[in-house]
Amino acid sequence: MTSAPKDIREEDLVAYVDDALPPDRRKQVEAYLNDTPEAALRVEADMAIARDLRRAFAGLVADHPIATLPVAERRRPMPLAWVASVAMALMIGGTAGWVLRPDTAPQPMSGLVAEAFAAHRTFVVEVAHPVEVGAENKGHLATWLTNRLDRPFAIPDLRVVGLSLVGGRLLPSPTEPAAQLMYEDGNGQRLTLYLRRGSEGDPSFRFAETATAQAFYWSDTEFAYALTGALPRAHLLEIAHLLQAQFEDTGAPT
Repeated sequence: MTSAPKDIREEDLVAYVDDALPPDRRKQVEAYLNDTPEAALRVEADMAIARDLRRAFAGLVADHPIATLPVAERRRPMPLAWVASVAMALMIGGTAGWVLRPDTAPQPMSGLVAEAFAAHRTFVVEVAHPVEVGAENKGHLATWLTNRLDRPFAIPDLRVVGLSLVGGRLLPSPTEPAAQLMYEDGNGQRLTLYLRRGSEGDPSFRFAETATAQAFYWSDTEFAYALTGALPRAHLLEIAHLLQAQFEDTGAPT
């Protein structure tokens, strides 16, 4: 029997769910899943959801061609995968959803965390354009997002937990403009913070996970947030607490 490879990463599982792996790598991922029943069950759940969503939203993206947007908004077209993923996630989120494991009883997945997972899986593996505005233009990024989100906005500093800012981007959401900030550690491990207006008025942390990532999500009087990554749950929660404290301490752009 062939032993499972040791180097299976988040992007391999994402690509496997998307049927985007070359044949040799697909066989390696399948060997890993054969030896890891828990991962196999979670991947199969994601694949079943993706199949249902593709059937439900077939042809949706073509109804809104990018050419109808103002020129200023067309500097870098949104990937079709992102648009489709958000629409798909929202359709399923209130019923089946990805597996939710909050600290108390299971709850339906909110639209916020479904959007965050879709954005995370689209951009966290991107090499050429992971962000729209890089960390070297942090001041501009803060001002731009403040103006577009119509709320005072500060870029959190996560260096104390070993995370450097990669940058950020503006994203669409069904109700409000949204933003995604990306951070990475010294090993290149990335996590993202997704936020938009429309607070749910609940500052307590709630937890959700997919086959390839986990998220803590919460809200305050200004924004709703979702922190997403493949880090251990306890470490992800530590970072979420740090973010919450920084957003409480300052509401002005940095």
